Amino acid sequence: MTDNGRVRAEVEIGTRIGHANTNRVTVRDLDLVDDLIGQVSYAELTLLAITGKRPDQGAVRIVDAILVSLMDHGLTANALAARLNYWVAPEAIQAAVATGLLGAGSRLLGSMEGCGRLLTEIRADIEEGTPRREAVRDRVRELLDADERVPGIGHNLHKGEGGDPRAAKLLAVARREGYAERYVPLVELLPEVLTELTGKSLPLNATGAIGALLMEVGVPWQLHRGFALMSRTAGLVAHVGEEIDNPLTPEIRKMLRKVSWIDEDGA
Repeated sequence: MTDNGRVRAEVEIGTRIGHANTNRVTVRDLDLVDDLIGQVSYAELTLLAITGKRPDQGAVRIVDAILVSLMDHGLTANALAARLNYWVAPEAIQAAVATGLLGAGSRLLGSMEGCGRLLTEIRADIEEGTPRREAVRDRVRELLDADERVPGIGHNLHKGEGGDPRAAKLLAVARREGYAERYVPLVELLPEVLTELTGKSLPLNATGAIGALLMEVGVPWQLHRGFALMSRTAGLVAHVGEEIDNPLTPEIRKMLRKVSWIDEDGA
């Protein structure tokens, strides 16, 4: 604090992501109009904005695959929440979509963040000299000892022998594009090691695969859930559109009113 009581900023206020004036907009120093609109995809610009580096097309195709894989998963809790909220506030589609996005947590849609963090820790252990399988085993055992779930493993819907069908496809895309060297082998060890330690056979799910793929293309684990939000936003907009054309909320309200009705006879 200065002598006159004003607070001195300790960091320079600014951004390296985008800038604008009356005539131009730039993203990572590229002109939005001349260099980007009509020339790059949404996935490519997303990676450029987040990492600060122009991605190759392999990385772009991986992010496209991730965004496609998470767009919708049926009438989930977050889709229903968005539809219910739109019904009571149709003037604010942003509120309906935001309601659905708020449900992206550790149990639904957002577990790629936990998996990305786990893979980051395992990778750090390996770089410090721990053998790969031992590093995976140590971190998985640590989670089990704390009575925590191993993120990215198992699925409450896809419980068949093949598990989550999206996971294998996403890993295949990573291999095809040449992005399966550092983190994909680690995530593939997770279910193997978990079975060794617990006797339970739980396959890799989509968010586990996504955590590995995002690490491969240079996205830090702290931002992984953001990709789920980007993707599911489009799915929630679709659900709002369906609620407009074929509303579920009136019937749900009738059901809720029935179960919460006060019987005047006290029965």
